[in-house]
Amino acid sequence: MGTLQQTQDFSWPNNWLNDAHISELKLIFASCFKGISCDEYYLKYFEDSKAFKRVLRLYYADERIVGYCLLTFERSNKKVLIRASAGFYPKFRQGGNTLGFSIRQAFKYWLTHPWQQIYYADTMLSPAMYRAIAKRVAIAYPSKQFLDAGQSLFALFNASGIESRYTKTTCLVKTGRSSNYNAQELDAFFSSDKPEITFYCKANPDFASGIALFVIIPVNLKQLVLTLFK
Repeated sequence: MGTLQQTQDFSWPNNWLNDAHISELKLIFASCFKGISCDEYYLKYFEDSKAFKRVLRLYYADERIVGYCLLTFERSNKKVLIRASAGFYPKFRQGGNTLGFSIRQAFKYWLTHPWQQIYYADTMLSPAMYRAIAKRVAIAYPSKQFLDAGQSLFALFNASGIESRYTKTTCLVKTGRSSNYNAQELDAFFSSDKPEITFYCKANPDFASGIALFVIIPVNLKQLVLTLFK
């Protein structure tokens, strides 16, 4: 595994990317995902007109960008939905790279808007990314602890979703892209004895074909307290 050496944070619209940043990010998109246009991917996630707020962390090694974590904030049905997008070159992929940044940004927003209903949502194509979240956060839909819960939230935020035969909830979504895993990495996921990886593979066995697990995490006082204890 490669070693991350530094990070750089951005916040739209006051402090955002220049052309050099964007060019480097598109190289990461091409490395991480199959079946996408890097230009269209950038426009969809980094310039989404529905977002009223965007925060981004870039990860560096040897003075080049090797990964990113983007959070966008949008209003949906009188609720705030925080969406996430992340990617790293293969040698820098570690499940917990983006977790601290994502959780801090989500709760930082909640602390200044405690009266709002806030949810963090991510379309996860990676079992490793799901494990990084699920083993640290107390309440996540779907998860082993909340196998068939959250159906109303999936109906609200993932209305055209696909039902998982394992969870019986519409927690799957067809993304049109897939993570660039090789056969050995896929075998390791499906034979893993880690509970979160096992759950992910049962809930979403077709992730290598571009089906993502749509994960919803409430951002509220109960979540904060239980997660701190966990």
